[in-house]
Amino acid sequence: MLRHVKWTLSLALIALALFAVATEARAQTPEGTVITNTATATYTDANGNAYAPVSGSVSVTVGFKAGVTVTANTPSPSAASPSTADTMTFTVANVGNGTDSMTISDGISVAGVITVTGYRYGATTYASLAALNGALASVGIAQGGSIVIKVVFDVASGKGGVTTVYTLTSTSRRSPATSANASSTLTPITVYGVAVTPDGGQNVQRLPGNGYSFTFAVQNNGNGNDNLDVIATSPGSPVITVVSVNGVAGDSARISLGASASQNIVVVYNVANVAGGSTDTLTLLGRSVGQPATTDPGFMDLTVIKPNLTLTKAAYLDDGVTPVASGVAPGQVIRYRFTITNGGATSASTVQVTDALPAQVTYVSTSSSTGWTVVVVGQNVTANYTGTGGVLAASASATFELRVSIN
Repeated sequence: MLRHVKWTLSLALIALALFAVATEARAQTPEGTVITNTATATYTDANGNAYAPVSGSVSVTVGFKAGVTVTANTPSPSAASPSTADTMTFTVANVGNGTDSMTISDGISVAGVITVTGYRYGATTYASLAALNGALASVGIAQGGSIVIKVVFDVASGKGGVTTVYTLTSTSRRSPATSANASSTLTPITVYGVAVTPDGGQNVQRLPGNGYSFTFAVQNNGNGNDNLDVIATSPGSPVITVVSVNGVAGDSARISLGASASQNIVVVYNVANVAGGSTDTLTLLGRSVGQPATTDPGFMDLTVIKPNLTLTKAAYLDDGVTPVASGVAPGQVIRYRFTITNGGATSASTVQVTDALPAQVTYVSTSSSTGWTVVVVGQNVTANYTGTGGVLAASASATFELRVSIN
């Protein structure tokens, strides 16, 4: 058993030695190394006499083989949109077998997200690749050595959440040339924001009715594309009922907006037949889908308006000045004066007064009836207001008179 353990240990040591030799054999032999190989021959004659050894040798000089690696570091600091003077760091290593120098090139997968403003090598920032490569032309990188390139860039506005890939490529200047590259993936930090206007103060007045509309402006105040929920509510009295939002039946819809873009949102609503002077508020809430805690409401104030007519009727002597008190005699002519007053907050239309004359009087004529069309059929009087297009404005009054005789 002990002999078996010794053999196992010996085999393990032999394996480690062979691995070390193989690893060492794979290492790049430095350029210019002279490899000399000598062979020796020994011999004797047929009688066993020994003779001096003879030898032969050959020398080989190792040539150049290029090798490049590029390592990318994460952009630092994390880029906002917009931002300036952000940096990405790349390490370019010479893994060839001799001193080499490098030419740098780069590429950006999605245009418009970042703009490279400089390339920093050592303490100097170069404004262009041409300037950087001009400086690197005289920089020899020893075998196993490396240089560090910092890429300085700006991030455009409105690019939150938009991913682009920056790739830096390093190419050996010596022949036969080789190259390598590495990439940094950059996604600017997304900032969410929404604004809905207006914020009240419109003094909107509406009659009871259906199919009214109000337009809100919804803006994406974030720095990237976002979906926004727009939700209409009427938390006040039961005056307003929401019909549709942005053409979608119901109280909500979803829209997509780019950074800083805005869209008008039409809310269609009905107004219930409630008392004049009733108030309510129509609110439209904008909510970011990307960050639901980001919201902003806009609202419209509404007051229900109605016309409010009062009718007064008075009797005067035929002079139109003296009120009738009592004691009118048969055959005497008196005047009935009708006054309609609109005390409401909005105009009244198709205003009509009807009056059935008492049997004790007989219609004679109409007097001072400007703005009225009066029709008398038998003892029935129908007066329609036609002045100002048939509409009696708020706070306005209209008067007409009937002359009748006492039977």
